[in-house]
Amino acid sequence: MRLFFSYFKFVLSLSIGIFIACATIPTLNVTYQTIPKSNILEGKEIYFRFIDKRSDKDIIGKGAKEIYKNFSGNINFIVLKGKEDKSPVKIYDVEALFKNTFANYLEKMGLKLLPEPKAGIPELVIKLYDFVLDLSGHRWIARINYEAEFIQDGNVLTRKFKGEAEKYRISGLTQAHQAMSETFTDMVNKLDVRGLFADISD
Repeated sequence: MRLFFSYFKFVLSLSIGIFIACATIPTLNVTYQTIPKSNILEGKEIYFRFIDKRSDKDIIGKGAKEIYKNFSGNINFIVLKGKEDKSPVKIYDVEALFKNTFANYLEKMGLKLLPEPKAGIPELVIKLYDFVLDLSGHRWIARINYEAEFIQDGNVLTRKFKGEAEKYRISGLTQAHQAMSETFTDMVNKLDVRGLFADISD
């Protein structure tokens, strides 16, 4: 009987320890507000690729390191289609996050995405230079910096996008998630693909 209770106490202690360890691992939740589906570029094709050009691959800035101890580097991603219409949570790394979101955005604009380059078909290259969540004093700061390169028939158009959002830290990580979600949504949806098609044809 003593052996049974000793074993039971060991298993219980181990379970509690694992639960506490898992509960204290911080997360980064990014909610993206998708655009309504449009046929504005219907019938057009595009080849899209993403390049991670960040010199520092760490998502968490120095000021937020203490709070984001043991952060896995993966992102809990949610797509918000309406006020209450949310997709199931998906877990992405940075590359998958940007690839999937921009692909979704382009398809929402009516474009057909090609699996490989094709003569006469424009190419869109998204180059990411900055994707950081930091904490300065009591302010969460989210930064995203990327470049969109649009190529067609040897002509190249380059557009640069840089955004930042701040949220006053009240408690937990809620405001951190909000800051990054707002910045991410704004930076993706600012890409004027229709304008790129028009400008490169002039």
